[in-house]
Amino acid sequence: MSLFTCEVSAEAEFPGSPEGVWQLITDHARYPQWHPVVVRVEGELAVGARQTEVVRTASGRELTFHPVLTVVDPGRELSRAGRLPVPGLLDNAHSYLITDLGDGRVRVVQRERFTGLLALFLHGRTARDTEARFAAALGNLAGLAALAG
Repeated sequence: MSLFTCEVSAEAEFPGSPEGVWQLITDHARYPQWHPVVVRVEGELAVGARQTEVVRTASGRELTFHPVLTVVDPGRELSRAGRLPVPGLLDNAHSYLITDLGDGRVRVVQRERFTGLLALFLHGRTARDTEARFAAALGNLAGLAALAG
């Protein structure tokens, strides 16, 4: 992997259905209940739709992004891509991948790939912190999925 590429991911397997997980990850109002990074998400759920996403960094700073949805495949994948105003400075692709494991269980992978000059500064501690926050989000998501039955 290049120094100008940083990938972070977390995955979890838990009781639930792809449809139930999909309902949770597409319910913008509920994001703050389960995702420790996401403060707010707004926007239409359609490929090509621009979202408004407010996230909280590990230091507590809030940042607003406007990614575009690239994949909306109910029960399987929700992906978006974003970039800073200067192309090549920092671009990202973020995905939730849902797999039906059968017997009432699912696997959810949350993955983010950063590319560009600033990705160089995301390796190490920032990447580890982000992966830990993704893992916490998936743990919270599993809890909500269990409550939803």
